Amino acid sequence: MEKFSKIPPPVVALILVISNYFSSKKIDLIHITFQTSIAIFILFVGLLILINPVLKFIKSKTTINPIKFKKVNKLVTSGIYKYSRNPMYLGFLIIVISSSIFYLNIYSILTPLFFYIWINRFQIKREEIFLTEKFGKEYLSYKNKTRRWI
Repeated sequence: MEKFSKIPPPVVALILVISNYFSSKKIDLIHITFQTSIAIFILFVGLLILINPVLKFIKSKTTINPIKFKKVNKLVTSGIYKYSRNPMYLGFLIIVISSSIFYLNIYSILTPLFFYIWINRFQIKREEIFLTEKFGKEYLSYKNKTRRWI
């Protein structure tokens, strides 16, 4: 199980988006009105949500590398982090949802759920343990005030 924690979340999201594309070649698609427009709109929302925290981390001079999260040197709690403890992962989840809608089929419906379960189990839980150890009461207070996702 440890090997799954070494896969960067952006790579997992990309694999799921690509798998949605390939599933669309093998599994019958479901078509809904304005499907492409909805998918593109959701993609832009996901990108906006993803870019904001990346810029916030860069401005705070702390690491954005999800594999080397132990190099974090500052707890960021302002901006979008007032509403979500994991806005970067939320952005990736929304991007996966967008591709699921674009390539809508029985398989693609499951990929956001897979990402959600994977990221909680193999990434967020480890980060939360580390952040509690590193920042103590400051992180626990933030954790009690701010939801994990939204």
